[in-house]
Formats: sequence, structure tokens, C-alpha cells
Amino acid sequence: MRRFTLILLSTICLLNFSCHKQETELTEVQAQQIAKSAIDIVKKVFEYSNNMDFESGLNHYSESSNSYFITDGIMHSLSDLKKAYKDIGPAVEDLHNTIERWNVHVLSQDIVTFTLPVKLKLKLKGIPEYTGQLIWTATLQKQEDRWMIVQSHESWLNCAAVAAALIPTNGI
Repeated sequence: MRRFTLILLSTICLLNFSCHKQETELTEVQAQQIAKSAIDIVKKVFEYSNNMDFESGLNHYSESSNSYFITDGIMHSLSDLKKAYKDIGPAVEDLHNTIERWNVHVLSQDIVTFTLPVKLKLKLKGIPEYTGQLIWTATLQKQEDRWMIVQSHESWLNCAAVAAALIPTNGI
């Protein structure tokens, strides 16, 4: 009986061990491949923005209810973000984002984070061109085999200068 109990316990332990999903460390090559595929999506999003095709860029943002996007210190859903870009779009004459440095961290095969210093040139109708710098952070997650932005945040390095440059005073 004792032998039977020992065999039974050993079998249960073996089955338990084999049924657990084990996380494996990514190799450097795997991490580089994952990073490249996520970088390609971020590049597309910035290219769409530079071409003032905000709607196409936003197609790479997740519609999940637990995805959030922060601009100007306000947390937005994707529908909020789409509305904001639709509202501002007609006022934009020229826009160019230049990613100054790629800071990418592969957390897993399905999650990659970015922290990117971005130089921005923005020309709104009736306002002189503004050149400034912001930091754009984002988390991309694989959803249905596609990289989707599930979180983003823009932080201007000098918010007061941005507000002064982009808010028309109408001569007041």
C-alpha cells in the first residue's frame, strides 16, 4: 500500500509539473525579431501621422475597453482619441514627427514597450509653426496575431511653451 501511494503521488506530481505552462526566456535573436515587428508598426503609425492620415494610424490602436491613451494629461478611450483627431485634423497644415532615438523593451513574445523622444514640427492654420520635443511611450500587445497599441502617453518637455505657441490669442 505504501508503494502504491508513493507511485500515485509521484504520478500526480509529474502530471502537475507537465501541465504547467512554463515561461521560457527569449533568446537575443527572438527578442530582436519581436522588437523589429513591433517597431515596424510604430513606424507606420508615425508615418501616417506625418502624412496627416490620423485615421489609418489609429487603426493600430486597440479597441479593447482596458486600453487607454493619454494626451495633454487626459486619459482617453480610442473613440475619444478618434474624435479628437477628427476635430483637430482640418486645422493642421503641416506635421512632422522625427523619432530621435529608439528605446524598445521586449517584455514577452506578446508585449513590447517603447519610450521615444520625438522632435515635432507642427503648423496649424493661422498660427506660426511650432517646433518642440515630446516623449511618447507606448505598450504594444499582440491581439489576434496583430500588434496593437494598448497604451500610449505623450509628455511635452515644455507644456507652457506648447500651450503659448498653439493657442491663438486673436490679438488679445
